[in-house]
This record gives sequence, structure tokens and C-alpha cells, in this order.
Amino acid sequence: MTPSDLERLLQELNLPADEKVRCWLDGPDGWALDYWSGLDGVVRWNGAGHDPRDQTVKNLFSRITQGRIFSPSGELKWRVLPALGEFRCRVVFLGNWAFPSLESLPLRKELAALSRHEATYPLWGQQTKDTPGEWIELRIPHRLRYPVHAEAPVQGRVIAKVRVEIWKDSRSEPQFIRLCDLTADWEE
Repeated sequence: MTPSDLERLLQELNLPADEKVRCWLDGPDGWALDYWSGLDGVVRWNGAGHDPRDQTVKNLFSRITQGRIFSPSGELKWRVLPALGEFRCRVVFLGNWAFPSLESLPLRKELAALSRHEATYPLWGQQTKDTPGEWIELRIPHRLRYPVHAEAPVQGRVIAKVRVEIWKDSRSEPQFIRLCDLTADWEE
């Protein structure tokens, strides 16, 4: 796709109202892991050398080199590869979203040969009674804000986790990893 085709696709995307939809956006000067509320929505943009700041996706769009919009029922993932010229945006959709805006993406026969496996992995950081709303990671050191609701525990800690689907080929080598959901689990 061209960047304007991708922008139009994202603008027309009508996502499941009954699911939490999140995004991972990455650029040379920062990144965001936040709730997705469209191109006109605001995300927390993180980067080295500055405090996180709220910015609209539309203002960041030209700087985003890869992104994912995901919910439990689907993920739209893209990369911008400038060496490919005008059609520099590579887009993949895995899931069950049935929206007219996705019909422009061609079906790929290669995906039918892949097998799907689910897994859950812990993310960096922990939340304690002293850090409500923030996930502290002392090994980096860094304060993280994940788009997942968690009550601060009275004792113990809360760990954020990501649930993924791993799509493997016949040799069991991963070809795609689809982000599905973020959860928070209490640990003693």
C-alpha cells in the first residue's frame, strides 16, 4: 500500500465496540503502547531524552515505521519500507474482523498452511500498592504505563501479561506473532 492508502484504511477501520482495542506504534524517535481510538485519537508517545507526552496518532503518522492495532479477535499490522518506493507499506491482517475497509487486503494462500499456537508472556515491570497505574521495572530502570486496568494490590504485586498467537510453518518456525490481549495478574 501507499502511505495514503494505509492512512485511509486506518481512518475507515471500524473496530469491535465490545472489545478493548490497543495499538503498538514504533518510530525512530519513540513508541506507544496504548488504547486505540483512531487516527484522531491520542496516545502516550515515549522516547529517549523526553518525558512521555500525549500526541494524536495523525500527528505521529508520518514518523511511525511500524504499527499494530489489536484486540482479542484480530490484529492489523504494518511496516513502512522506504526502499520499496511508492508502495512502501506492507500490511497483514490476522483475525476475525469483518469490515469493508479490510476487503482491500488480498487473501494469501500461504496463511492457510500455517498452524496457530497460543502463548502468554509477562511484560516488563510490576505494579504494587505504592505505584498504582504505573509498572515499575528496576532492571532498566523505567516506569511503564500499559493499557490494561489493574487495581493496585494491598500486598504483593500485579504483573502485566501479553497473550499472543504464534503462527508457525510446517517446520514449526514462527512466521507471524499476533498480539491478542493484555491482562494483569496478581502475584504474592
